[in-house]
Amino acid sequence: MGSTIEVCLISYPYYPSQGTGRGHDRYAFELSRNIARANGHIHVHSLDQGYSSGVAAAGTKQLRLLADLLRARADLYHAISPVGGAMAAMLGKRPLVVTVHDLVPFHVTKYDASWKHWYVRLCTRIATRKSDAVVVPYEVTKHELVQRFSVPEAKISVVRYGVDHSRCRPQAGVERKANRVLYIGEVSRSKGVDSLVRAFALVAERLPDAELLIGGKTSKDQPMLERLAHDLDIRNVAFLGYVPEGELSSYYCSAAAMVFPSRYGFGLSTLEAMACGTPVVVGAVLDAPEFLADAGLLVDPDDVGQMADAIQRILTENGLRQHLSEKAIERAKSFSWEGTARETASVPFLHHVDVDRRRSQVSGI
Repeated sequence: MGSTIEVCLISYPYYPSQGTGRGHDRYAFELSRNIARANGHIHVHSLDQGYSSGVAAAGTKQLRLLADLLRARADLYHAISPVGGAMAAMLGKRPLVVTVHDLVPFHVTKYDASWKHWYVRLCTRIATRKSDAVVVPYEVTKHELVQRFSVPEAKISVVRYGVDHSRCRPQAGVERKANRVLYIGEVSRSKGVDSLVRAFALVAERLPDAELLIGGKTSKDQPMLERLAHDLDIRNVAFLGYVPEGELSSYYCSAAAMVFPSRYGFGLSTLEAMACGTPVVVGAVLDAPEFLADAGLLVDPDDVGQMADAIQRILTENGLRQHLSEKAIERAKSFSWEGTARETASVPFLHHVDVDRRRSQVSGI
């Protein structure tokens, strides 16, 4: 087929970028960059309003998205979140593919504004029912969509996230410090940083030379988390703030353990650390067990003692540390952004896409 398929990538409420520290922004960026490489007949243009904080800003950007969508003309629409997907569906933009990254708003409501979770839940219901195809990163998410919303299994494709192996890999020139524990991600309670700080306080009592580095974009919780570390009298802890993309691999490779005790499941930084050969400790919730498999240690993100024991084992047991490093590298090899784009470009749907006013039929995006 020689005709070009025009794909409108609806990025709202995210922005295609590798430099914001947000995993969904990275997903949009990698799709935009790699999907045309995966299929030379596809041309992607993106509708980008970017991240918004607060109801007023979100409302303004949704009005802009509404205007953009009304003007948009494409052979296929792909929303990378249910929020953008619901708006596209209500405007009759078809064929429509929607990525549902997770169903966290149906599970965790304690740490985010209730209006936000209510709205995302509403959009998820609309987008999954009215879209032509749904993309999810994990089988557990697929099964829940089928059970919760009766979405037909044939409509859902599992396409895993990727990792940039040219950037995230073991670095011979970086010394791996046997006493260093690392966290990279949003510095918030929803990501389990409060449990990590408490667990590390226990580790530091047993291993006084252990150090904890906490890096990532800030949240409203960070002042409280810094006070918690101070109140627990943890001396060897540093809040790094946002870590630039170009420095992440050096931090991963310098740590004996990367801990991501999120109450929300998967975190892209975990996968990047694994690709660097860093043993990982991960919160055993939602989709995390599926992506990690046996390539790291799973813990209850609310069990501080269990988390501390897992961290201490990696810091003190050389054999375990080496074993987990090897397993992490091997597991990470099965994830790539090129693979994500290639599988996304072959997602089946049941409608005809006519490039010249619905002229030709394709079997994927």
